[in-house]
Amino acid sequence: MSLNIQKPVTMQQIARLAGVSRPAVSAVLNNRENSSIKVSQEKRERILDIARNLKYRPNLAAIQLTGKRDKAVGIVHSCYVFGIHDEMIRRLAIQLRLAGYKSFFVPVTDPRQELETLNELASRGFAGILASYSLVNLKQQDYPMPVVMISENLASYDIGVDLKTGFHTMTRHLLAHGHRRIGFLCSTLKYNALKLEGLREALAEAGIPWKQEYLVELSWNAGFAEQILNLIRKERVTAFAVAGDLLANRFMHWLRRQGLRVPEDIALFGTDGLEAANQGLVPLTTIVQPLDCIARRAVNLLLEKIDQPGRQQSSGKPELIQPLYRISRSCGCPEHQEKTIYWEGIPLTLEHSSPYIEPPPPELEAEEILLTQQEILKLL
Repeated sequence: MSLNIQKPVTMQQIARLAGVSRPAVSAVLNNRENSSIKVSQEKRERILDIARNLKYRPNLAAIQLTGKRDKAVGIVHSCYVFGIHDEMIRRLAIQLRLAGYKSFFVPVTDPRQELETLNELASRGFAGILASYSLVNLKQQDYPMPVVMISENLASYDIGVDLKTGFHTMTRHLLAHGHRRIGFLCSTLKYNALKLEGLREALAEAGIPWKQEYLVELSWNAGFAEQILNLIRKERVTAFAVAGDLLANRFMHWLRRQGLRVPEDIALFGTDGLEAANQGLVPLTTIVQPLDCIARRAVNLLLEKIDQPGRQQSSGKPELIQPLYRISRSCGCPEHQEKTIYWEGIPLTLEHSSPYIEPPPPELEAEEILLTQQEILKLL
């Protein structure tokens, strides 16, 4: 999708309207206090007022010709994803600050607003854009500045988390517990198709056919309760893969109101690795998204594109970052023991609240575990 960038007002036009020279406008709009050109306070205010009313924006092409670039990066993020992604924005801002860049966060609510926002950032001479879980399938060639796409759900992206492998691995873990009928719970399949694909592949490898009725989409689904209870009581589903930790916690509360226990009656695992995984009825087994790794790779890639303009075009091969896994009680394993208790400054994710350690032998007391894919396969 191409940008339709409107022709911006120029400094020369502002100078004509303000009755001053173009260098005087340049000195005011570029905030050059040490400039040899002196502008009275009255004319300065008039210039700024005209520029504001005409929505003046710095000319990106002119900035590039002078070799100057604003050390500012826009972080554009959908308002419809939250939880783990809110924390990722913070990590991105930290990485940009460490690299000497300012960050400006813009939440967007619809594709049209997102394109308008990108238009705005482009015309203001931003050094680059980090688009996190965009609402539109952006393409680098459509934009005059470097763009890094963070999302595994788009047709074209730069960096994402390999959640397909994550669900494949955790489904195998449920199979190892003896579950053969495993449901899939999500808000809407549109944004969770890769997760379901991983689950289905693990079932197929075990010779278990997937039944489409085992999929439960909760958004705008007034009949979800009947659907889930039918799966449990008639289809004998004994476990669920849940596309989100917050959703998994709510599901546990709902199961309790139906007289069902986790994991004795229904086993489950979540996704994301939020600290909320420690705050449900039962400590949650969950797929942990490595946010620090995502933020570092995204910012480093953006900086490479900024420093090497020839690299702006995507190689066409996105980078998939492997998730981690926290094993606890909800899947049927022994409950972990936290090694650290946070009373203040509670972390939003499990990524740094627990050490990454090898899983203990079954006969030993369970520990707090964050595992790689290779490590969790040792449990199977």
